[in-house]
Amino acid sequence: MPDRQVRPFPSDDARERPRILAIAGTGQNGSTLVSRLLGELPGLVAIGEVGRLWDKGLIEGVECSCGEPVASCPFWSEVGRTGFGGWDRVDAERATWLRESLVLKDSRFPHPFALPFLLAPGLWPSYRARLEEYQALMSTLYGAIDEVSGGRIIVDAMKIPAHVYMLSGLRQRYDIRYLHLIRDSRGVANSNAKVVRRQGSLEDRPFRGQRGPVKSAVRWTWFNLSSEVLAGVRRMPMSRMRYEEFVGDPAAALRVVGDRFGIEIGEDDLGFLQGREADLLPGHLVAGNRMRLHSGPITIVEDAAWRRDLPERSQRIVTTLTWPLLRHYGHLPSGHP
Repeated sequence: MPDRQVRPFPSDDARERPRILAIAGTGQNGSTLVSRLLGELPGLVAIGEVGRLWDKGLIEGVECSCGEPVASCPFWSEVGRTGFGGWDRVDAERATWLRESLVLKDSRFPHPFALPFLLAPGLWPSYRARLEEYQALMSTLYGAIDEVSGGRIIVDAMKIPAHVYMLSGLRQRYDIRYLHLIRDSRGVANSNAKVVRRQGSLEDRPFRGQRGPVKSAVRWTWFNLSSEVLAGVRRMPMSRMRYEEFVGDPAAALRVVGDRFGIEIGEDDLGFLQGREADLLPGHLVAGNRMRLHSGPITIVEDAAWRRDLPERSQRIVTTLTWPLLRHYGHLPSGHP
């Protein structure tokens, strides 16, 4: 499964379609940090997990990373006016339901069963109708973001397979490229085991759901395989990068991403980075990891707590269930059984 050849984004003078750089991969893969650093570069705008705009932003009133509630944030308020005539004209509950219907949330089937219908929606006419309605909604949203941001490359960190597959269906209007961000499965499993308070006002579910090692390993495997399938079947431009590589040398990693996607990065553009120290502006990420709410100086370090905190038995389970891809992605030596 080699990296697909990624054509560079066209220059501003030559481009015909708005540009989207979408991050694919599992949850807890470092996408919030990566998108925030990308969003510091001239010509890019990071929007976070934009598919959560409808419920987290408009229904629950979660803050934008600038600190203002999404509905009253100057950036997102202008996006709402530009795209829809104001957020009061958007049925956020309907939009949330459409998004969740694409992952078959209220059906007897789990998320992976949705992917064939996203690739071939004609197999299920009612699913196709929901998909097209949601794609029209998201297309309007991306168009408004493009206009309000002044034509910057949109960095979308939504990640989940149904979203990245849905997004591939918009390529006639948008120039879409994918960054497949991969984190060691043991690190993801350790993050999935933590008790984390949700962002928002869901008093009946104040904490994020936890996953055991088996569920975490299975989810890690199919999320990452789905990115490989999308690149192969839909022939979407996709480049791969390990989370550990990114945090090891953020400036070098940003240059690699720039080279792969044709984003010009000068020395002055990386002035916010000094080694592993970054000085971040607030930005306008609509959802994601809590670090999106932090601005100012931060120290970028790899979260390798799994080596200490994940029980040895859980480490063995996750390693055994994920070792083919762990080895393929460079997290295990080639001789590992």
